[in-house]
Amino acid sequence: MSWRRFGLAVGAFAVGLVLFALGYPLDSWVGVATLGASTASLLFLRSYPRLSLGVASAALAVDWMVGPNLVPIFVLANALYELTERGSERTGRRLMIGSIGAVLVFTVIGLARQGDIEGALYGVQVALFTVLPVDTAMTVRRHRQTAAAERERAEQTARLAELDQRAAITAERTRVARDLHDLVANDLSVIALHSTAALARPDDAEAAQEALGVIRQHSVSGLAEMRHLIGVLRADDGGDSPAEARLDQLPTLVESIRADGQDATLRVDGEARRLAPAVELAGYRIVQEALVNARKHAASQPVDTLVRYGPDALTLTVENPLPTEDCPFPLVGGAGLVGMAERATLVGGALDAGPRDGRWRVHAEIPL
Repeated sequence: MSWRRFGLAVGAFAVGLVLFALGYPLDSWVGVATLGASTASLLFLRSYPRLSLGVASAALAVDWMVGPNLVPIFVLANALYELTERGSERTGRRLMIGSIGAVLVFTVIGLARQGDIEGALYGVQVALFTVLPVDTAMTVRRHRQTAAAERERAEQTARLAELDQRAAITAERTRVARDLHDLVANDLSVIALHSTAALARPDDAEAAQEALGVIRQHSVSGLAEMRHLIGVLRADDGGDSPAEARLDQLPTLVESIRADGQDATLRVDGEARRLAPAVELAGYRIVQEALVNARKHAASQPVDTLVRYGPDALTLTVENPLPTEDCPFPLVGGAGLVGMAERATLVGGALDAGPRDGRWRVHAEIPL
């Protein structure tokens, strides 16, 4: 019990006494007792709401028999409101049914006493302090529940938006990492290979000079690709993928592999034709990465590329002998294989890479 509740009960009791003094004379001590019981029910309305409602109802019933007072009526209305507003939906329905039942009973009693339509006013009076408070409390509770549901939906929407933003950031980082790897992996691999070769033959000035020339060529190329990628990332519109590569550029790519000293072949089966830009880009990057891996792990071995244009699918196969024991790069699944698989998956295809019959084979199939 709080001091606020205590003050409310004392104030209600005092108002009842004032009303008695102003025109509602006490027939007996019973009137004071019912007034006291009614106002006392306010003290434990929050802690024992059903008991409080029972006491208020009983006090009002007795009060009506000895001489009605307005205070017990308002106390009962307040108890009905609070119990409905703070209780469950089931409690609200029960109180509404009980209130409607009380209205019907008092309407019948009024009609029996008066014998005319004026007797129905008993039911109207009862409805004002029973049905009306219960209905008002049910409306308030529904509005509160609706507001809580709206807040929950808003919070859930905000959480989903945050998750979508994180997913978009992750996807963009993955795309940038994949493009960065595709653009500079070839140049860096060639630089690493030729620098390793030059260090292995420190007395061969001619070979060292040739290696330095190749290193410079690919370092300049790698820097240019990096500048292009940074420019795209800084663009206001976000830009598309920095590499608008196409399958008809594969001959140039294979020729650059040959220029670096590796035996490379390209065979095209079927009728070559322009495909969807996403398929063209994915196909080119898969072949490029496979050739880079062959250059890293089997530089002294020939690498064969097959591009087959089918009616329903594009098939890409890159094969080379397994690397020798003196390969400077370990044969492990790194970012290159992951990137190739991602590119194939993004366009609805599939990629398989691994040793087969003494050769390393990268095979991708992309539906058209």
